Amino acid sequence: MQRHKARNPSSRHMLDMAHRLSCLLAGGTDPLAFLRTILQDALALTNSGGGAVLLLERNLRLLRPLVHVGDVGIAETDIRTDAPPWSTAVWGGKATDAPSTAAPLPQGEAPLVLPLLVRGDVIGVLTLHGGVQLPSPRRRFLEILVNLAAHTLHQETQARALAQQRAEAATLIDVGQDISASLNLDEVLQRVVRQAAQLMRAKVCSLMLVDAHHATLRLHATYGASQTYTQRPPLSIEESLVGDVVRRGEPLAVLDVREHPQYQFLEMARQEGLCSLLSVPLRMHTRVLGVLNVYTAERRRFPPAEVEFLSALAAQSAIAIEHARLYQAMLESQERLRQSERLAAMGSTAAALAHEIRSPLQTMKLLVYAIQQDCPPQSPLRMETDVLQQELDRLALLVEQCLEVARPRPPTFTVQKLHDIMEDAFLIISAEAQRRGIVLRKHWSPTLPALQIDGAQMKQVFLNILLNALQAMESGGAIDVSIEADDTTMTTTVQDQGEGIPEAVLGQLFTPFLSTKPQGTGLGLSISHGMIEGHGGSIRVASQFGVGTSVTIVLPLSTPVL
Repeated sequence: MQRHKARNPSSRHMLDMAHRLSCLLAGGTDPLAFLRTILQDALALTNSGGGAVLLLERNLRLLRPLVHVGDVGIAETDIRTDAPPWSTAVWGGKATDAPSTAAPLPQGEAPLVLPLLVRGDVIGVLTLHGGVQLPSPRRRFLEILVNLAAHTLHQETQARALAQQRAEAATLIDVGQDISASLNLDEVLQRVVRQAAQLMRAKVCSLMLVDAHHATLRLHATYGASQTYTQRPPLSIEESLVGDVVRRGEPLAVLDVREHPQYQFLEMARQEGLCSLLSVPLRMHTRVLGVLNVYTAERRRFPPAEVEFLSALAAQSAIAIEHARLYQAMLESQERLRQSERLAAMGSTAAALAHEIRSPLQTMKLLVYAIQQDCPPQSPLRMETDVLQQELDRLALLVEQCLEVARPRPPTFTVQKLHDIMEDAFLIISAEAQRRGIVLRKHWSPTLPALQIDGAQMKQVFLNILLNALQAMESGGAIDVSIEADDTTMTTTVQDQGEGIPEAVLGQLFTPFLSTKPQGTGLGLSISHGMIEGHGGSIRVASQFGVGTSVTIVLPLSTPVL
C-alpha cells in the first residue's frame, strides 16, 4: 500500500491541526470520522505508514479494530491482549516505545501502542506503524491527540451502549407482548424458549420448572434441542449444576459445560455440541419458578449486559407463566365447581333412590335365602339361587356406597397404629394375592408412632387401594407398601407393577362412577378420597403406563380440626 509522504510538522502546522480538530468537535462531527481525522494527524506527526484505533472488549480480553488508516495488517483482525506490546498498554496502562527507524515491520505488529484512558480505565488503544522517535513538543501534541481519541471513543461507546439499551428495551416490550399473548401454559413456555434462543443467538434454549414435591427441575420446553436432550431425566435441585441457580436465585455462567465436573450430561453435551451455558432464575417475587438456560456451540463469555438482558426476559417470562398457571387453575376451579354442583344433585337423587331400593332389595334377599333352604345342595335351582344371591349382595354394596357418597359419615377418631391397620388389610387380601401370584412386600418400622384415626374408614381406604392394585396386575408381580413418618405427617405409599393408568383417566380418578374395570362401580376411590379429606389428609395417584401405579396418602400426626 502507498505510504504517507514523510513530513515534519512545524509548530504552526500543529496549531492548525488543533484548530481544525476543535472546529470539528464544535460542529458535532461523526465520532468515527473524527477518530479517523485524529489518526491521520497522528500519522503525519510521527511520519508513520499506518495506524488504527482499537476498542477494548474487556470481558473477552480482545482488542477490536474500529477505524484504520494506511498500511495496517490488523484492520480486520481481533487481537488478544495477553502478550506484549498489547498487554503493556491495555493492562499496564503504559505506551510502548517507538523504534528509532521507519523500517517496515511484519504484518500485525504494532511498534507504538498508546492506551486510550478515561478516568484511569483503558477503553482502547491507538497504534502507529513504522513511525520514528518524536521530540518532546510533538510527543506532547501526540498525547493531546490520544486524549482526544480517548474522549471520542468513550462518547462512541456510550452512544452505542445507549442505542443497545434502547433496542433491548424495545425488544423486551415486543417479547413481553408476544409471551403474554397466550394464557395456554405450554404455548407460553414455547414462546419463551424460542424468543430467548433467537435473541441470545443460542444453539439450544431450555426452560425447566421446579417440581417442589420431588425437589427436582423438570424440562417443560426446548428450542433447537434434539431428542437426546429432551429425553433427559429430571434434575435434582440439590445436586445439579443448574439447581444451584434455584437455590441461590442468581444467574450462572459456565464457559464450557463439557469441562465442568458438576455437569451431569457430559457425553450428551459433547454429542450435541453444547459448550457455554447461561442459566438464569425464573423469579416471581421471592419464589423461583424454574430456570431458563441458553447454550452456545462455541466458547462464549457472557458480558454483564447479556446476563441482565436474559434475566429481564426471564422475569417477564415468570410473570407470564404465573398468569397462565392462575388462568389454568381458575378454569380447573370452575370445572370442579360445576362438577360439585352435578355431584350434589346426583348425590341427593342417589340417596333418595338408594333408600327406596333398600327395602325391596332386602325382601328379595330374604326370599332367595328361603328358596335356598328348600333346595338340595346339588339342585340346579340351588346353583342358580347362589348366583342370584351374589348379584343381590353386589347390588346391596352398590346401594351402600351410593349412600356413603351422598352422606359421608364423619370419622370417629381413636388412637391407633396405621401399620397395624395395614397388616389387617394384608390378611384380608393375602389369599387373593396368592391366587394371582402377587407378592405383598412391607416396608415400615414397627416403632412408628400411633395417630388419631378412624380405623374402620382407614381399613376401607387401604382395601380399596390394594384391591385396585391386585386387579391391575394380570401377570403377577409385587405390591410394595411403605409407611414413613416425619415430625408432622405420616405417609403411606402403595406401588404396584400393573399396566398403569392412561393419562386421560388419571385426572378423573376420584370422580364418582368413573371406572376402567368391567365390574367396577367407580365409587371406591371417590369414597376413599372423601375419607382421607375427613382425616385432614391428602391422597394422590401417579402412574406410568406400562410400568405401574403409585398411590400416596399423607395424614397429619395431630387430630385435624373438623
